[in-house]
Amino acid sequence: MDSLSTFSALALSIALLPAPKWGEKYGGLVYLNALGKSLVIINDANYAVDILDKKARSSSDRPTLVMAGQLVGWDKLPALAQTSHPWPEVRRLFAQSMGSRRKVEEFGDIFEVETRAFLKRTVENPTQCLEHAKKFASAIVIKVAYGYTPHDENDELLMLGNEAMDQFSEMTAVNAFAVDSIPILRFVPSWFPGAGWKTKVDVYRRSLERMIDRPYEWTKRAMRDGSDVRGVVADQIAGTTQLTPDEETVIKATAAGIYSGGADTSVAAIECFVLAMTLHIPEQTKAQEELDAVLGAGVLPTLADRDRLPYFNALLTEVLRRYTLIFLGLPHVTDQDDIHAGYFIPKGTILLANNWAFFNDPNIYPEPKVFSPDRFLVSPSSRTTQKDPRDFLFGYGRRVCPGIHFADASIWLVCISLLATCTVRPVDVNGVTAPPLAQFTDGAISHPPPVRDQYYSSLSAQ
Repeated sequence: MDSLSTFSALALSIALLPAPKWGEKYGGLVYLNALGKSLVIINDANYAVDILDKKARSSSDRPTLVMAGQLVGWDKLPALAQTSHPWPEVRRLFAQSMGSRRKVEEFGDIFEVETRAFLKRTVENPTQCLEHAKKFASAIVIKVAYGYTPHDENDELLMLGNEAMDQFSEMTAVNAFAVDSIPILRFVPSWFPGAGWKTKVDVYRRSLERMIDRPYEWTKRAMRDGSDVRGVVADQIAGTTQLTPDEETVIKATAAGIYSGGADTSVAAIECFVLAMTLHIPEQTKAQEELDAVLGAGVLPTLADRDRLPYFNALLTEVLRRYTLIFLGLPHVTDQDDIHAGYFIPKGTILLANNWAFFNDPNIYPEPKVFSPDRFLVSPSSRTTQKDPRDFLFGYGRRVCPGIHFADASIWLVCISLLATCTVRPVDVNGVTAPPLAQFTDGAISHPPPVRDQYYSSLSAQ
């Protein structure tokens, strides 16, 4: 597949986000043409399910991204990989390692140790909540993927993943690099005026290679030395005498996919949760009252308590809907012509699911601008709940996030533990009430801006 002008198209589609009435005016499918490439924005949730889930066989490929994919190499990892080898094998290994809620609960001890470490750091220094969340998420995924326990918050292997993910977010921000809009620029020499971006290619490629190779080599070395190492990589290497290059590629891609994907998603969700709690104090208080009633004051929850805390579960679900971290789903590409709802969708069309529009659709979520956890609770007056936003957030069809259960568990445990130990208030560093702005960054995964004196400093121990 040739290089697609994905991010020119994304820039156009971003304009849709503040205006859900585009869908009402032009319909559930909006066609755009960006530099000769076809793009369809899916503004109707039913169409998204029909095209991306039910027709997954022909709509599950990814566009080729020039900067992040072809030049730096992120197309080797699950988020941007094409549907050809090694993607099917990587998905199978993901499913084997963490493909169910029960399988993820086997990692409960890891989750709980790192959650306690996160809480200790947060209570001691609440102004650094964002950094604490990054360390928590990275420590969990590197332990599960490689069996590696970071020595401290500045651990080299821990920092490799954070560095590479920061660079990935930069590369996938709208209009970040002109080469994604004009692929021929990749052949311009680095000394040419305006080609300074090329100096980043080698730097970012080396960062990605270090993130993929160094933790993997650490696991192999530790196993050779006789250490008791457990994790996805160790499980696959154990008992083998010599891996083929293809087998090693699959293991590396899976482990690095766990390391990179799990960390950034969890961090963004935790940030969104803290933001929401500063804006919705009564709902926060109600969740804390449920915690005290069910577990008792001062008791830290575990993954085994998830089904016992329905109000908190509804609260977290509403946070994911109202303050979504993924405005647009990652792009899909059709590999054959299709006709849907009377519209012709040619082969090679980029498909983007407008999650923001779905979450603001009153036909799916009545009064969508209202923050209401009750919409996800069964009550005497309502025996059914509204659609879980995770069905949209974590992807579609064959591109559903393979680590969905892992990410969901880590997000749940940190957020519930925060409410069990801390009170979140919209107070700045001077003690002045200052509700934060619900603004988000561009990128494949969106984050609230890290303005510490808006809301991270408002955490205080109960």
